[in-house]
Parts: sequence; structure tokens; C-alpha cells
Amino acid sequence: MSLNQLSKILFVFLNCVSVLLGQKKPNNVCPTFRDYFTMANNSKCWYDFAAELTVPDIIRNTGYPIITYKVRTEDDFHLTVFRIPGVNDKKPPVFMLHGVQSTSGIFVGLGKRSIAFQLADAGYDVWLGNYRGTEYSEGHESLNVTQKEFWDHSVDEISRYDVPAMLQLVQYHAGNKGKTIYIGHSLASSAAMMFASERPRLAESLVSLFIFLGPAYKMTNMRSPYRVLFPLFYPALEVTGALNVVQVVSRGYARQLTRPTCMASPVIMLACVTMVNMFIGPFTNIAPETIPVYFNQLPGGTSLKTLTFLRESTKGNFRKYDYGPGKNTFLYGSKTPPEYDIKKITVPIFIIYARNDWATTKQDALYLYKELPEPIRAGIYGVEKLNFNHNDFFFGKDSDELVTKPVMQVIEKFMKKQREKQRHKDKESINNI
Repeated sequence: MSLNQLSKILFVFLNCVSVLLGQKKPNNVCPTFRDYFTMANNSKCWYDFAAELTVPDIIRNTGYPIITYKVRTEDDFHLTVFRIPGVNDKKPPVFMLHGVQSTSGIFVGLGKRSIAFQLADAGYDVWLGNYRGTEYSEGHESLNVTQKEFWDHSVDEISRYDVPAMLQLVQYHAGNKGKTIYIGHSLASSAAMMFASERPRLAESLVSLFIFLGPAYKMTNMRSPYRVLFPLFYPALEVTGALNVVQVVSRGYARQLTRPTCMASPVIMLACVTMVNMFIGPFTNIAPETIPVYFNQLPGGTSLKTLTFLRESTKGNFRKYDYGPGKNTFLYGSKTPPEYDIKKITVPIFIIYARNDWATTKQDALYLYKELPEPIRAGIYGVEKLNFNHNDFFFGKDSDELVTKPVMQVIEKFMKKQREKQRHKDKESINNI
């Protein structure tokens, strides 16, 4: 019996014991907004631990083994990476990284239907990353999160230090399973492209395939009305930096306010979802019972400096952080920041977009695909469902069919091609002897 099977049996046994002892948890999720009004005594409602627990506990309580790693970056940040060990040595490791203001919690929030668990069930070695500034990666060799210096980082540092550090960790522990499949949502795709364009050889040595969900490149077609606020990010940085309150704005403190506020009543809950969806897309596939899980995982914390990427991308820029003409000249040798050249990327890229994603739109995804060098265009697929937005990739009730299943098919098809190429190379080598 495998460790995975044993842990699942133990979880079921402990749940049964808990029920027999009368230790049933109070209801915290309901199938409709109307049911939330009478949630405490409503037989239609139930308890979902994903609406309260952290990522490690969600993984354990779902019945899977977990290993937690700490990795130190070149610039001394401490990142946390969670691993669900794979049972099939012939399948490559799959590394997943979240977008802005979220954490690895997005990959495990839907229970057994979550993408992380479905990949684990298929035998993959699953790794869940958390880049700096999120609640799971708030460590540093000499700084702490109450110091504004800790938050003096942008997407540049995430791509330059965090992404390669986590990928090298995976490579070291995955052994001979082969190069990693990288699945990145939103800003995680941006960081991957920045990394792979600046250090193409290292990227190619670590990653065999990038799969980008809702990729964030040049988001000139963003439909969110909130984009009018993006120019305020730079002035906000100056103000918060001067008042030394950057850490208050940047940390996951926001969830300590949003979660109890948004869960206070069904009416407020619906209002909170509506406000969020004005940024990511008003037509959502999220089910009412998933909303408490959603607000338990989001927002996850980030730096204001990282958020400036949104302003730059909606202006059609995919470049390094803009410090202003003077400092830009000192750091980059030019008054304007240099662009990241995605033409230098050598790792194949597969793109999945959502038709009604208001943040990373279909038009911008198609534009990115055309901009990629032809040899690395591994394919593009669209979720054409009307009510499916930017966060429904992982929280939507149909995400397992509309996203997870296609992702797994892409991986299997890519692996098959890789095996065929290797057999062809081996055959040629034998013929040349």
C-alpha cells in the first residue's frame, strides 16, 4: 500500500471518529446565497475545511502527503514551496506558481477536483510555489516584514531570483524524473517569460514546457474599469514609503479585513464578489459554496512595487521597473527601462485563455502567441464559456473539465512527442555506430 493510499484511509478514519464523538464542525458553506441566511441550522449547508485552513492543512485533510521546503534566493529571501510527492517515476515534476495577490492556495481550494490533486492522482510529482511577499514567503536572512526594505521588490526580482530558485529546488529533489513542466497563472507567466528571456540557457535546462493560464504580457486590451487607478501606484509608493507603511499595505493583512467583512452576510458576500469581478470579469463560474474558500485564500499579499506591472502592461510595456530617467540611466544605461525580449525564449509555451477574462483578455493572449518565436509555439486553447473569468481557472465549478483536463492532455501529448523524439535520436545514434 502506498503512502498516498494510507494517508487517505487515515483521513477517512479520523473523520468518522470525529463524527462519532460529536465533534462535527459548524457549517461554513452553502449551495446558494439564500441558504447562507440560515447557514447555522440549514441541512443543505456543510463544513468545508478549505474555507478555514492553510495550504498544508488542506493538502493533509484532503488525504495527500506533503513535504514543505524552504529555499533561499540569491538576494536572501526565504520562499516556501509545498510538494505532493508523485508516485510515478516516469512522469516529470509539475511546478505551479500563482498570480498577483494570491498564493499556492488557488491550486488546492476545490478539494479533490483541484488541479494539484488531479495531477497527483495521475502520478505527477506536484510542486506548489509561493513567491516573495505572500503569506507563505515572508522570510529573509536579515530583514523582516515590518521593514519597508523587505517590500522594495518588483516583478524583476521575482523573475530574477524567485523563479530560478524554486525551479532549481525542484530539479535537485526530483532526481531523474526529467525537466519540469511549469504551470503559471497570470503574473506567474510574466515572471516566467522575464526569467526565460534573460537567462534562456538556465530556463531550458530546468523547464521542458511552460503552460500559461491567463498570461499577463502586454495587457492593452484589459477591460477592467479599475485600470484607471493604475497610474496611482507610483504616487502611492512614494507616500507609503515616506510614511513607512508599505508593509501594512503589502502584506496579507487585507484578508484579515476582507474575509470577516465579506462573510458577514450573504448580501455583503455578493457585493464583495461583484467588486472583485469588476477587475477579473463580471461573468463568473464560481459556485456559492466556493466563495468562503475563495476569500480564505485571497488576497495573499504582495508589494506595491510589484503591482506597478499592471500600469506598465496596460500601456503596452513589458519592461523592467521604471525608476525615472535619472536612476534608469544609472541602472540600465538609458532613460527608459529596457524591454524583456521574449524572442530569446527557447522553452516551448502553451497558452490557455478565457474568453471573458477582463484582466488578461483573449485579444492579449492571441497577441502574445503571435509575438512568440514560431519554434516555441506549443499551442493555444480558449475557454469560450460565457461565465468564466480570470480566477475561474482554479475556482470555477467547471474548472476541472474546462482547464485541468485540457492541461493534463497538453502535458501527456507533449510527453509523448518528447519520448518519440528521444527514440528517434537513440535510433539515429545506433545507426551511426
